[in-house]
Amino acid sequence: MSTLALAPKTRMPEIELDEPPPRQKAAARPKRTMSPRTKVLFFGIPALALAACALSSWLAYAAKFEETDNAFIEADVHPVSSRIAGDVLEVLVDDNQIVAKGQPLAKLDPRDYEMKLAFAKTALEQAAAQIPQAEAALARAEAAGRESAAKVNVTVAQLEKARLDFDRAEKLYTNEGRAISRQDLDTAKAAFDSATANHTAAIASQQAAVAGVRAAEADLAVAKAGRDHAQAGVNDAELQLSYTVLRAPDAGRVGKRTLQTGQHVQPGQALLAVVSQDNWVVANFKENQLSHMRAGQPVEIQIDAIHGQRFTGRVDSFSPGTGAKFTLLPPDNATGNFTKIVQRLPVKILLDESEAQAFASQISPGLSVIATVRVKL
Repeated sequence: MSTLALAPKTRMPEIELDEPPPRQKAAARPKRTMSPRTKVLFFGIPALALAACALSSWLAYAAKFEETDNAFIEADVHPVSSRIAGDVLEVLVDDNQIVAKGQPLAKLDPRDYEMKLAFAKTALEQAAAQIPQAEAALARAEAAGRESAAKVNVTVAQLEKARLDFDRAEKLYTNEGRAISRQDLDTAKAAFDSATANHTAAIASQQAAVAGVRAAEADLAVAKAGRDHAQAGVNDAELQLSYTVLRAPDAGRVGKRTLQTGQHVQPGQALLAVVSQDNWVVANFKENQLSHMRAGQPVEIQIDAIHGQRFTGRVDSFSPGTGAKFTLLPPDNATGNFTKIVQRLPVKILLDESEAQAFASQISPGLSVIATVRVKL
């Protein structure tokens, strides 16, 4: 069996194909890009439409509302000071404490004023004791006046009898041939003169009694005036003693307390303040925002210290002058060069009581506010 010798296989030379580089591949597929004009039309028209809608919305909003962030919370701040000089015996409140009207805040040492009150009461007792004496003296003077009046009446009768006796005696002595002696005539004349003198003396005594009554009445009036003066001294001492207890002039929270135990205070010295819890808003609007603003219009209030909460209120009143008018040195626009500056007018806005009461602990005077007044429906 013959074998065939297999010829060795020859390899065909491999043909390497040159692949195009990546850039050439990308170039083979050209990108589709928008022209600048197409971009403007594609993005610009919607943007302009949105801007137009926003502008129209803002214009509609601005026509109905007036807004300012130049606004602050206000409240009555009652300064508490002492009316008398004294040493602080006890401080009864702390900073930020809520107090009621008339609540004691501090006590001063009352011993000096208690002693003055005791002296005043003693003086009152002495003055009151003078009144019964003056009344008794008046009663004696009035009795003496009545007695002198009775004596006058007696002397009048005696004088009339003596006059009649003298007239009869004179007639008997002169007209009827001296029916009586000269001695009898002289006796009648002496009796008449004595009765006249007694009557004159009685009248003088009566006048003295009347003057005594007037003097006694004046003494009684002086005694009563002395009693009233002493009573006024007692009232004053009691009032001064009451000033040793410092009381809250109104309900609110205590602030700015400088009062300390043992401190010596003087009249008029500021010791602390009580801030009322009745708050309101003072918004300073520009003068060109006031055209359609009226009292009673609703207001939306945002307090910077209370995020996410909107309060409601209403316009209460307008200030009688701009802020510049009430400054220490108001501007004089009649001198020098004039530059017009938009003025601001303070507007008082009342908060809704129920809403403000819920956040009473967070609302304090001086906080910044954004006030928005609805001037059109």
